[in-house]
Amino acid sequence: MTTPLLSRIRWLMSSCIGVATLSLCAGVIGSSWYAALIMLGVGLLWLSVLRHGRGWVADWALFVFVVAAIWAGLQGAAWGWQLTAVVAGLAGWNLTHYLAHLQAAPERPDEDELVRRHLLRLAAVTGIGWLLAALALAATIQINYIGAILLAGIAIILLTRSVRALRRRSA
Repeated sequence: MTTPLLSRIRWLMSSCIGVATLSLCAGVIGSSWYAALIMLGVGLLWLSVLRHGRGWVADWALFVFVVAAIWAGLQGAAWGWQLTAVVAGLAGWNLTHYLAHLQAAPERPDEDELVRRHLLRLAAVTGIGWLLAALALAATIQINYIGAILLAGIAIILLTRSVRALRRRSA
């Protein structure tokens, strides 16, 4: 694995964790300074152990971030901060485990291309996921039971086709 590529992934990972930490702190600071300080501590702990390859810290930090975002939402905090924190935390978590996988795997000649494709997919999933979640949180739609069943069926069909298409591309 080339060093510039590892450095770029580390920088992206640290940026995602930093954005998640600051977004969560901004969202919870209105209801509790203590909670904001705890979230800042969790984010700093996550950032501090990145060099040691402790994947379980990323798992627990993401869990704490999600629980804190839910708690902040129940306290009436603005959903934009919590959504950004969770999406950026998920991206940071993904990059933490991806970097550990790259460092443990034997070097491949097409590794730069694999990393590029992974980062493009992650960017697309992160962006689309944030937009869809924001749309779902901002929109209020009144539908009846039959409409809900039809929408769920369409969503299941589209999700199944998307997963199949992704599997075909990566194979």
